[in-house]
Amino acid sequence: MVRIKIFGENGEIQIEGDKSGQTVLKQLGLSSSSAIIMRNGRPIPEDIQLGDEDDITIIKSFSGG
Repeated sequence: MVRIKIFGENGEIQIEGDKSGQTVLKQLGLSSSSAIIMRNGRPIPEDIQLGDEDDITIIKSFSGG
């Protein structure tokens, strides 16, 4: 089970089975153009497989003016 925190939101999401970052973003309704996946404190490409031991945080990008 992959445990994922979304930066700025409380709690965490748990996703069963081996997943790629791209699959996780899709399940959360996000895309790689609107979010950054951090594994163990470092950004990773979306095609990397996420594992049970990984500390995953997703940072949603935003803009304003």
